[in-house]
Amino acid sequence: MFNALACRRELYASKQYHWGIMNFNKYLIGLAAAAATSSAFASPLLSEGFNDIGTLASSGWVMTNNSNPVGATSWYQGQDFAFHAAQGPSDSYISANNGNTNFSGSISNWLITPEVAMANGEKLNFSLRLLAEVGAIDTVEVYYSTAGASSNVGSTATSTGDFHLLQTYSASTDNGWSNNSLTLSGLSGSTTGRYAFRYVVDNTAINGDTIGIDSVNISAVPEPTTALMLLLGLGVVAVSRKKQLRLLALAGLSASTLVAQAAEPQTGANGLMSFPNSRVVVAPELSATAAPAGAGLVAYKDAATGQLVGPSAEQAAELAAAAVPTASASAQVSRRVALGGRIAPLSTAQGGVGRKLDDSTASFAVIHKDADGNLVESCVPGEDVAHHLAHGPSLPAVKGEQQ
Repeated sequence: MFNALACRRELYASKQYHWGIMNFNKYLIGLAAAAATSSAFASPLLSEGFNDIGTLASSGWVMTNNSNPVGATSWYQGQDFAFHAAQGPSDSYISANNGNTNFSGSISNWLITPEVAMANGEKLNFSLRLLAEVGAIDTVEVYYSTAGASSNVGSTATSTGDFHLLQTYSASTDNGWSNNSLTLSGLSGSTTGRYAFRYVVDNTAINGDTIGIDSVNISAVPEPTTALMLLLGLGVVAVSRKKQLRLLALAGLSASTLVAQAAEPQTGANGLMSFPNSRVVVAPELSATAAPAGAGLVAYKDAATGQLVGPSAEQAAELAAAAVPTASASAQVSRRVALGGRIAPLSTAQGGVGRKLDDSTASFAVIHKDADGNLVESCVPGEDVAHHLAHGPSLPAVKGEQQ
């Protein structure tokens, strides 16, 4: 009767391990799918309702009046007697009028957002009202700059500095509030910059009245592929029979409203992918000569920090030299050794610590058919498996077992 209790324990632990890995993989797939769906929701990079424009400067907004000549007014808090805000309190919008310059002057008054992350696919949403009473044309131009924190718009009524035109809105009559959305495109990669609204009137003797801006929102939006990811995540929730997996996927979907969506990553000339609103750091590559040939995976513990790092060529050579056993040591570890078959830790003069594992650390259950046709199970140390398979159960079993 074969008694391989120790070996069976090892096999059982192995099965438990593989079961755990398989289930972990299932959970990981659910988590990945659910996390992928989180990109289907846009998280604002900037949201401003202009409840109190006195706080804009401290939030990073910039107001620059380049009108010629500069008049008595600039940007001011909305006035409910002129018109009500698009949403929220009646005066919660920002406004400008033809008093930005004098009679027959030229208006160029800039309202510049704080610095934000920028990427292709990003959207600028806002509400705009051009009062334009009695046929006096009001115009608002929308710009963007990829020059980081720069708010340079020049110093004249016609200059635009670092800013590029996105869209122009004009009206000769009051059509009420309009909700507008502009999509950023044409960037070579992710960066940072600002958006700007410019109130423009060429001659206030014949044009210009009052304009209002409300509910400015800047956010990234999902690409079409994100919708497929959303369906994948929902599919995981729908078809999963595992309560834990279903809950995990649902948790990912619930958390999705908190995650900012980035546009498709850009790939540079060196193949490095850069993600919008993220900084990618390239880790230094390990030297190809750091590990000695045939040494497998080698790690070096830094004596100062305690961190495991790739060894330098010198450190790897020292570890390799320390790992070469003497003749007497080879005899002692030729078969399964004490302490689970592990060779004693290696140490170096520079404080490195290593440990080398060989086949003696593993046990294998081998089934052999004897002369009577019976199946005989043996628990064989890893170092003896090849011999056992070639010659049958002629070797003694592991100590403590019977065959």
